[in-house]
Amino acid sequence: MLEDTKIKEWVETLSTPKEQLGNFPICPFSSNASYTVEYTDGSDIDPPPWDFELIIYVLPDYDEDTVIKIAQEYNKMFPNLVFLPDPKDRKTYINGVLTSNGNRNLILCQYREKLNAARQKLARTDYYKFWDEEYLMEILNT
Repeated sequence: MLEDTKIKEWVETLSTPKEQLGNFPICPFSSNASYTVEYTDGSDIDPPPWDFELIIYVLPDYDEDTVIKIAQEYNKMFPNLVFLPDPKDRKTYINGVLTSNGNRNLILCQYREKLNAARQKLARTDYYKFWDEEYLMEILNT
């Protein structure tokens, strides 16, 4: 499916080391992560009870605020998970490197404990020094 190809290309982009990021990828752990893609209108997100690494939920053509609001609601409903919104019309950057997919409205779902452990490992490197303070706080406080 065309959409899955676009998402796969974006995940590969997240996994590729960037000179502007000290030769770190945008998401250092994405290259080894297994993920599934699920299509939803956002009203029926129900993560599986078994262990998973990443679920990428593809939402319809909502505006940015709606995608963010849906992610916020699921963060409240499932405190052991993290739902990170990636609205298609929102451009996000780390040190000039585009991080958003720009193609579809996405919500990424991961286990909070695993994500926090990965973040702690990254905190012992120079990875976060490339981030804008506001964007870093937005992501880390999710």
